[in-house]
This record gives sequence, C-alpha cells and structure tokens, in this order.
Amino acid sequence: MNEFKFSADPLDILKSKLEDHELKEPEIKTAPKIFYEDVSSEAFAYHIATGHPSASLWSDEGGLFVASNGMKEDNAMGMLAIINRLWDGNDFEPTRKIAKTKKITGRRCTANFMLQQTVFEKWQGKQNDLSRAIGASARFLTQRPKSTMGERKYQVPPERTPKMQIFHNRVRDIMEIPLPDDDEGRLIPPVIELCEEAKKLWICYFNKIEEALKPGGEFTEVKDFASKIAEQAVRIAGVIHVFNYGPEGEIQQDTMEQSIKIAEWYLHEAKRIYVTDGLPEEFKNAFILQNWIKNYCQMSQLSQLSQRIVLKEGPNQLRQKKIRDDALKILEEHGAVILVTEGKKKIIKVNPKLLED
Repeated sequence: MNEFKFSADPLDILKSKLEDHELKEPEIKTAPKIFYEDVSSEAFAYHIATGHPSASLWSDEGGLFVASNGMKEDNAMGMLAIINRLWDGNDFEPTRKIAKTKKITGRRCTANFMLQQTVFEKWQGKQNDLSRAIGASARFLTQRPKSTMGERKYQVPPERTPKMQIFHNRVRDIMEIPLPDDDEGRLIPPVIELCEEAKKLWICYFNKIEEALKPGGEFTEVKDFASKIAEQAVRIAGVIHVFNYGPEGEIQQDTMEQSIKIAEWYLHEAKRIYVTDGLPEEFKNAFILQNWIKNYCQMSQLSQLSQRIVLKEGPNQLRQKKIRDDALKILEEHGAVILVTEGKKKIIKVNPKLLED
C-alpha cells in the first residue's frame, strides 16, 4: 500500500515559500556583451549597470541606432541623457519601476557611429536638434570625410601589412591588461596626470579656446563643441599615452601637442559640418558648388571653366539650370567667382585665392 503525506501548511504559506524559491533562481551566466546597437534607453542602462563594466554604442550602420526604440521621439531625451552621464563618468540611478533597473556606477562607455548624410540629418533634426540642445552632440568627435567615389581604382592587396600587425599586437597587449575593478566589478581606473610642460601647454590651449568664444570669435557658432574641446584634447592625450606607454607615468608635452592638433581638427570639422548644415538650401548648394569648382580647377590646372560643364559633370543636385544659377549667384556675391560672357559662352572665372590650398 502506498502512503502519501500532505503538508499541513496553509495555502498562503505555500505560496510564500514558492515565491521565495523563485527569487532564489540562480542567474544565468552569459558571455560579456560590450557592443550595443539597437537598444532602448532602459535596456541599455540596465545592461550597462549589470554587465561588463566597459561597453560601447557601436555601429557601422548608424541608422540602426538612430531608428532604434531608444531614439524614438518619446525616448530620445532619456537615451541622450544617459550618454551624457556616461561620458562624464558619473553614476546614474534610475527610479522607474516599469522595467528592471539598477544603479550605474563604476562604468565606462564609448560610442562610434558611421552615418549616411541623410541619416545624420534625420538624427540632428529629431525634436529640433535635441541631441545638440542637451549637449550630446558636443560630446562626440564628428567628422565628414571627403568622398573618394570615382577615384578608388583597383589596387593589388599587399602580401604583408607589418604596420597594421604592430597595431593589432599592441591592441591585443592592452586588452590583456586586467581591468582595474573592485570586488563588486566597478571600474576604478588609475589617474594619469600631465607633466608640468604638458599642463602649461593645455592651459594655453584652454585659454585660447575661451578667447575664441567671445562675441565675434572664431567659434561662437559652435560654442557647445568649443566649450568641451579642451577636455576632449586631454582625453585624447590619455588614450595616446596608454596606447604608447600603458596606464602609468605622466602625459608628456609631445603627446599633449599631438592631442591638441587632433582636437583642433575635430573642432574645425564640427564648425564646417554644423554651420553648413544650418544654412538655407541655396547656401548649401553654393558651398557644394564651390568645393566642386575648386577640386575641378586644381585637378585640371585651370583658372576658369564653362558654366555648362557644371550641368554636365557637376554634383547631381546642381544639374538643374536654376539651382546652378542660384548657387553661382551666391558665389559671385561673396567674391569666390566672377561670371562673364565671352561670345556665346558663359564662363566662371575663379578667384585665385580659392585655388591656393
């Protein structure tokens, strides 16, 4: 005969025990995740707080990030605010209870996006350029490389790339350095200081940028970027120093000089990109046409060209007569070109100063 024993515990006690048991479920261990691309702000914050202490927002198809749930109209401010907080290296403790939350502390994050121009414009246009309004854009080092389409002739791949191999070996060496974390997995990175000469150089650069922020100064149109560029320079110096020498010692003067040059280049890129993007469409077209005329004349070693050639070989968006003529009129008003008629030919004479560099 089988004997059955029944618990004498009331049902509510059994339910309580079951709940306690479920709460003790062991956490499923997964491989460290360090790359994030299409993610909501809540999920990103939680994974950063609980996952690997060093992570990144990283995409060679930046449209995935711009179109992600985290960058939708109602969520974009939260995502950008988290990016700001992580860039500053500060803690962040969410208090919303609609999703899993955990305090972000002792974490570091970097971001790298490759964006098509139309995607970039869409991102900057979100909620009247929210990313720039709250300071997120200024925390990025933005660049727009010149297109090489039409010039990429086939080259036989080299059998060896010794310099790339040296680079890869150095990156591997750095990745094998243990993370400086505490018992709870929070990063406690070492402080790398500037030597006296490097500090003096950085202070001079800081003051130079501050002077350029006065009304009428060189960088008044990109104050948000300029106000952070001195800090960007010293961050770049830290990266170069660690790459060359490891996370010890002081940043030397030559490293600071290199870093300031890099930061300065990015600041001018920001001015070129954001000031140009804010122009009316006809001024954008004039800017595009000016660059094309300059490149065309330098490659052909000419100082003038036919207006018709713009319709035939110029940028696609300028191959309509009215658009071309409006752009040429702006260039003439600003002294970049002179428009003349020689017989039946309409000629563009280029200001020699435009072709000097």
